[in-house]
Amino acid sequence: MMRWAPKTIMGQLIAGTLLVQLLVFGVFLSFSVRDQFRESRERDRIRLQRQSSIIAKSLAQPMKLHDDDMIDDVMHELPIAASLKGARVTDVTGKVLRNTSEELPMQLSDREQKLLPKLLSGRKYLRVLSDEGNEEGAQPIISDGLVRGILWVTQDSALTMNTPKRVLQSLLIYFPFALLGNVLLVWALSATLAQPLRQLRRATLQLRCDPNNLSAFPLTVPVVAAQNEAGALLDSFNGMVSEIARQRRGTQETLNLLDAMLRTAPIGFAFYDRDYRYIRINDRLAKMHGVPLEQHLGRRLRDLVPPTEGDVNSLALESERVVEQVFSTGEAVAEHELSGELAGDIHPRIWLASYFPVFIGEEVRWVGVIVSEVTERRHAEEAMRRSEKLAIAGRLASSIAHEINTPLEAVTNALYLLRGNPSLDIQAQDWVALAQTEVERVGEITQQTLRFHRHSSTATDVEVTEMLRSVLLLHNAKLRSANVQAELRLEDPALLFGYAGELRQLFANLVGNAIDSMPQGGRLFVRARTMRRNDRKGVRITVADEGMGMSNAVRRRIFEPFFTTKDASGTGLGLWVSAEILEKHHGALLVRSRQAKYRGDASGTVFSLFFPWDGVPRGPRIVHSSAEVLADHLV
Repeated sequence: MMRWAPKTIMGQLIAGTLLVQLLVFGVFLSFSVRDQFRESRERDRIRLQRQSSIIAKSLAQPMKLHDDDMIDDVMHELPIAASLKGARVTDVTGKVLRNTSEELPMQLSDREQKLLPKLLSGRKYLRVLSDEGNEEGAQPIISDGLVRGILWVTQDSALTMNTPKRVLQSLLIYFPFALLGNVLLVWALSATLAQPLRQLRRATLQLRCDPNNLSAFPLTVPVVAAQNEAGALLDSFNGMVSEIARQRRGTQETLNLLDAMLRTAPIGFAFYDRDYRYIRINDRLAKMHGVPLEQHLGRRLRDLVPPTEGDVNSLALESERVVEQVFSTGEAVAEHELSGELAGDIHPRIWLASYFPVFIGEEVRWVGVIVSEVTERRHAEEAMRRSEKLAIAGRLASSIAHEINTPLEAVTNALYLLRGNPSLDIQAQDWVALAQTEVERVGEITQQTLRFHRHSSTATDVEVTEMLRSVLLLHNAKLRSANVQAELRLEDPALLFGYAGELRQLFANLVGNAIDSMPQGGRLFVRARTMRRNDRKGVRITVADEGMGMSNAVRRRIFEPFFTTKDASGTGLGLWVSAEILEKHHGALLVRSRQAKYRGDASGTVFSLFFPWDGVPRGPRIVHSSAEVLADHLV
């Protein structure tokens, strides 16, 4: 549509009326005025011919007699019509004898000279256009059958066009009044249509800006439009809006009921659009995410819980994958397990999510999800399984310990007798004494296993440095085979009051794990020194390695029973038992570990234990830290 075209109905009707009127007037003017001009010219031609014939007859006798006075009388006294400009009389040679008008030339033009032969031979009236543009009639003057002369009568073209001009002037005066009358009529008629439509337009624009604002309805039907189509349109629109408002109230009541159900539901509800964005969510699921409800709407889960770099199985991406599956297949997915960590979580959480499609026609418009958190239930189930494993392990360990105890007593007696044999040299007696000590420790362990708790008969003063040397001596073969170099820094004396057998088992577990973490070789650092910690005197023992290190997830679970990273070669009980021994001695433990991200980076693990001399009766304080292994390995 052209830019200059009117935008309103009234403007279009008025513009259309003007255009049609101009077109009709132009067509009428072209035909009517043209006919008027043609008829006027035709009448003037006939009149000119008749006048020329009358004057020529009057001049016939004077021209025959060559009576100049009579010719002058005829030329002056003969009434000449007002439409004639003048007349001339020439002889047969074209010489002008008489001329009634000074405006006419005194001699014939070339065009008129060329007509003389025709006039003389044909002796008939001829019409010619003068050089000035006036019509001119040429009539031979005949007397007694001879051409005595030629009469040239010139018509005044300005006067002959007066009648058509007056007609055209009348039409031009009439046209503006007729056009104005038509425009007023159109304006009056269009007002009955335009006013209701303008009212309807304003109301619909208000409704489009705010769909909930129905204050402009019902629309008022003007009196002039009450009986026509515009009034019927307003009535129909009022009825339609009233029905929409009624349906909206019903829909809003349903939505309010649904929102109340969603808010009070004990499980999480949400709906996703095609771009995985939340379009509705209840408070329960928002609290699970740890993000306010209003921040969910229009956003995706990945915006709220960004996946870690390279983590393709993250919580957000896994959820979006299932949503895409439901959109693609149109089939529900029931009790899909999701696990991950949200903002502020220390331990992983577990959810069961059921996804279902919401159809509009045959198209999946949205995907709904029902989420329930089962973290505590899974932990309870896992704790129950661990308890069952521990009970089974305890019964099995008690049975094995009972069977071992009898031959162990025999070995103990044999070692006692062997130690008293005078044939052994001093070094051999030392080896036998060490073996006897270890067998006694095994005996204590079997006795403790029978009671399923670690409880030595009595606590004694323990020389920590000597105990650490003996533990490394027992692991000497393992150190050599693993190409591990042990570096000791032990302070003498470092006395500790505790249960010797259990402490030896604790140190052996830490040293053994450190060696296992360095399959390619490395260095093992063992430190022991007396110190004060929080104004409490005690002994600090540090076991550090240059092994593979542990991830955060592994470090959080190392003290769980039966958790192991050694596959079939590990039982998962070593550090669990060590934690119980540490608790029994009211000690504290700090664990630091680092895994190398790039080749050449440092990695390793540090276990730093503190045993107080006074033994405050409280459980172990196990501190997890992701700090890097220090260069001096907590010297």
